Amino acid sequence: MEVVERVVVTPGSPAQPRAPRHDEWAGVLRDLTGQIDRGLVYDRELLTVARAVDEVIAALRRRPYRR
Repeated sequence: MEVVERVVVTPGSPAQPRAPRHDEWAGVLRDLTGQIDRGLVYDRELLTVARAVDEVIAALRRRPYRR
């Protein structure tokens, strides 16, 4: 019997995607807009997406505007 040492790489848990930050949000929303325009979002998901967008708009309206 021969004992052989070798490195065995086991897959780790997948990295969690991070939430967009700062100026990345506009790009994420543009990407979503494009996907909806191209029909890449299922019809069954549109109501949930619309509700989430309504929540974003409401949050923007609650935020005091500062220049």
